[in-house]
Formats: sequence, C-alpha cells, structure tokens
Amino acid sequence: MIKTEIILLANNVCLPFQKLNEEYGLDFIELNKLFASKSLAEHGIGFLIHIYDLDRLDEQWNPKVLKQIIFDTGGSNQTFLHNLDIRGYNLHDLDHLILSHWHYDHSGAFYSILERLKNGIQVICHSDAKFERFFRRSEDITKKDLANKSREEILPLLSASKLVNQEPIDLERIKQLNAKIFFPITHYELLNTKGLKVILSGEIPRKYSVEDFDSFFSLQNGTLQVDKILDDKCLVFENEDHVVVLLGCCHSGLMSTLDYVKSLTDKPISHIIGGVHMAHASEERMRETIEYLRTFQSYEKPLYLFPIHCSGEKIIQKINKIKFPEIKAFNASVGTVFTFTSNF
Repeated sequence: MIKTEIILLANNVCLPFQKLNEEYGLDFIELNKLFASKSLAEHGIGFLIHIYDLDRLDEQWNPKVLKQIIFDTGGSNQTFLHNLDIRGYNLHDLDHLILSHWHYDHSGAFYSILERLKNGIQVICHSDAKFERFFRRSEDITKKDLANKSREEILPLLSASKLVNQEPIDLERIKQLNAKIFFPITHYELLNTKGLKVILSGEIPRKYSVEDFDSFFSLQNGTLQVDKILDDKCLVFENEDHVVVLLGCCHSGLMSTLDYVKSLTDKPISHIIGGVHMAHASEERMRETIEYLRTFQSYEKPLYLFPIHCSGEKIIQKINKIKFPEIKAFNASVGTVFTFTSNF
C-alpha cells in the first residue's frame, strides 16, 4: 500500500479549532490543535509531501519513504520554516524542491531551505523565473504606465512603493548551495510505482477568455512586457481510481488547468487543493467556473475543493450554495494534513 501525505505548512490562515474531519466526515484530513496553535500564517502557500510504501518497513513503525517533495515555500516571512520546525519535520530525505512559479509568496523560504541541505537538491521550476517581475501596489498605476517601459523609466514608481519588484532567481547562489536546477517545459514524471503516479505539469494552455489577464509585468529584453506567468504549475497524483490535484496559484485558470490534467489521465478528479486565484474574480468568471465544475466530469463520488491562499472566500461560498451535493468546498488551516492511500 502506498500512502501520500500532503502537509499544508504555509497558508493565509491558521485555524486551531477547525474540525473538518469531525464536522463534515472528511476522513482524509487531520489537524493537530496543539501544532496549529503554535503555527504562523501569512500570505503565501507551501506544502511538504511524503510518499510512503507501507508494505516496506525499516522498523516496525517506520515505513520506507519513496519520495519527499516540497511544493512551494510560502511567503517572505518564512513561516514555512517556522511551521516545519515546530512539527519536528526534517528534510534529510528531500528529493525535489518544486516551485509552482517564481512569485514572492511561493518562494519565500526557498534559499533558506537550500542552505539547510548539505548535499544539495534538485530544484524544478521554469525558465521565466529568470525574469525580474513587478507587482502593482497602487490603483492609480495603469498598464500604460508600465508597458514597454525601461527599468529606469519606472524607478520613480518603485521608489514610491507604488510598484514592487521581485528579483530573478539567483542561479549562481543555487550553484554555490550545491543544488541542481531543472527548467522543464512539458510535464515531468516524478514517480511511477504500483498504485500511484506523480506528475508535475508543464506549461498549461490557456483555453478560456474569461480566465485571461494582462495585469502582471516582467522585464524581458530590457523593457516591461505583460507576463502571462507561463511557469504556473500543478502536481497531479494519479491513484488507482482517482486523481488529487495540488495547485500553487492556478494563474492558468482552474478550467484550463483541469482540462490539462484530464489530458494526462482518464481517472476522475476527487480532490483539488491549493490556490485558484479568484479572490478578485468577476462574477462571470465565478459563474462559468462553477458551471464547468458541474459538468467537466461525471460524478460517482464527490469532488472536494480546498481553494486556499489567493482564492478568496467568495468562491467557496458560491460553490457551497449550489444545489449540487457532489461538489463541496472548504478553506484549510496551516497544519492540515491530507492523506490518501493506494492499494496494489
């Protein structure tokens, strides 16, 4: 038997009294109140993933670790490491450090984690992480103020904090820390064992106009250009009879992302966990997304959604208001552990 354990170590909320298991019968969820009460929350997201072979025990209660993966590393306050440490988790068996995309709220503890790993690690992200990226922090900054401008031309906006930047990923620093970096464009298989296949997505095609955006910018060839955040990635856990999808921010859009996942597997999607970037989504986009969820697959078993981090509460409320009991949505506290098993 294979067990997949997905631990939410960084998220926007920490809810020590959340009892999704007891109140809703979600037996795949655990939350330790003591650990949650010591945890910190911030704007960011990060997961620690353990995949165990329960039939291979090193000792009586010590199953073999097939894979240990970090998927995103939380925000710049490094709550990921704080929450990791209070639980006593170590990273001795870490195989991969994956960044869903190079944004500050997903890469906050990135270099600090590499510094802890004496033997280095494989880092997986996307070549767009080499761009300097910019985020508007004032509503009076328009797209025309940024498009095709040089960095020198926008310095006054940076100085006034109306615009903030994120430096490109530091390839030299990564090399000095003995890590190896990999920039796949297409999907990448991390594990394929009996009962479980783990796939990291490649670039996700954007298929729905309502999910399109032009509000992000990065420095490309000397000028600011619209950044479509092509490095957006998800993790796909294909079990013998269902699929769990783990998201970073889902900048590609939830509908486009799920279409992509369905192109990789014919198993029904049972759980979607992570950011769906709908905190400020239009009513039209929410309506189309919910209708998509109702129809994109047939339902013999429920679909559980955990839209966290950048998702906003409104999409959770709207999903739970529809008269379609096969779909349920929940927020999730820092410290939540999702557990799934596969028989073979």
